[in-house]
Amino acid sequence: MFKQIFALIPIIAAVLANGKTILLSNDDGWAALNIRAAYRELTNAGYNVILSAPARQRSGWSGKFQIPDSKTLKEAGEFNYPPKGSPSWGHESDNDKIWYFDGTPGAAVAFGLEYVIPNYFNDTKVDLVVNGPNEGTNLGNGMYTISGTIGATYNAVYRNYPGIAISGSNGNNSFFKDFENDQNDHLLAANIYAKKVVQFVDQLFKGAKDDSILPITTGLNINFPSVGYDDESCEDPDWVFTKFSGEHSTTSDLKYNKESGLFESSSIGSEALYTCVFGNCSLEGESQLLADKNCKTSVSAFSIDYSASKDQEETIHGALNGLF
Repeated sequence: MFKQIFALIPIIAAVLANGKTILLSNDDGWAALNIRAAYRELTNAGYNVILSAPARQRSGWSGKFQIPDSKTLKEAGEFNYPPKGSPSWGHESDNDKIWYFDGTPGAAVAFGLEYVIPNYFNDTKVDLVVNGPNEGTNLGNGMYTISGTIGATYNAVYRNYPGIAISGSNGNNSFFKDFENDQNDHLLAANIYAKKVVQFVDQLFKGAKDDSILPITTGLNINFPSVGYDDESCEDPDWVFTKFSGEHSTTSDLKYNKESGLFESSSIGSEALYTCVFGNCSLEGESQLLADKNCKTSVSAFSIDYSASKDQEETIHGALNGLF
């Protein structure tokens, strides 16, 4: 018992010294390997981390806000964790800081902020909301209204919390319990991404001018390249400040298959996705950066102020002038 107590001392000391609380969520589900690795590393770095994520895979649900209509799960959680019939929300039996919620990513963030923290953690002040790392990239402004990772993030920003969407190029869907003996595997993408998340969060808090961390209405979209076993030449990707728009930015599309008589999912690029209107248009687009496969991570800022630019407003106002 004494060994266990002594082992906890450095962790407790780090938490007390840090004093920052992070709400961690995703769209792949609370049992996904990437989010559990991020939880572990952020906690070990001294952050007070509370995980609140969907019970099952909710990729592509964007910012849709859906809550459970039953007190028990009608479908099993991802990887049957927890099984069908379990409560529609709950936490790990041995850790009340790791929660699941049978809802969409945006709703899981609200569940953490509006229910878990007020009722179980004395309404602790949340300093930052982190979503991910997602299993698969979310690149370009075509993904803004598609990605559940980004959707969870702007649902946090809507509530005046600084939010970060983080995605990785490892598109696997992995159960964290299958990798419990691989926490020190330096080529495992989840471990690399988790350590990079800590590095980024450390700098974000260090560089913040005030308690807001990010300007109001602002969120960040981060995309990691292939690393480790997927690209053994890349274990510590550099950070690059980018923009959403630009070449290689795509959005969802469909094609009709005459042989099957069904539609198939596809993607499409367009001038509208490539065109930069806001911000620093000299920045490289995040889609282009990752397409270059040069071991670099994109960091793009976005705003939930959806108003058009002044020039755009004036053009529309002029065309409709006879109505006003």
